[in-house]
Amino acid sequence: MPIYRSGIDMYRKYEAKFNPTVIGTRFTDVRSLALERAQEGLNVVANVRDLIRPLLDMYGVTGGLRATYLAFGAALLRHVVRQKADTAKKIATNLKSYYVGAYNLDPAVCDDIIEIVVGWAIPY
Repeated sequence: MPIYRSGIDMYRKYEAKFNPTVIGTRFTDVRSLALERAQEGLNVVANVRDLIRPLLDMYGVTGGLRATYLAFGAALLRHVVRQKADTAKKIATNLKSYYVGAYNLDPAVCDDIIEIVVGWAIPY
């Protein structure tokens, strides 16, 4: 019969494993690599935003809705860099459906953002 851990049991294990010295040493050891990767990743996100902004200007998208379209582009980028082919298409399709349904985004603008981010458009 399994033994189920309570919240306090999980907390006690976390507390025992949390050693600031060890964690600090690990962060120090990987700092330069982490900063290099962060710079590379942030540059990619900035480049994608720079590519999406003229499209939003063309469609006349302003205000808070503009930020939502940029968020869609960033979310799409985050997923498609990790997944390829059919999986990426499925994620893009469902991500587009989510943003169109939840935030009332224009599917045509989303298709154009998908085209910019990944180079292909999907049917809605």
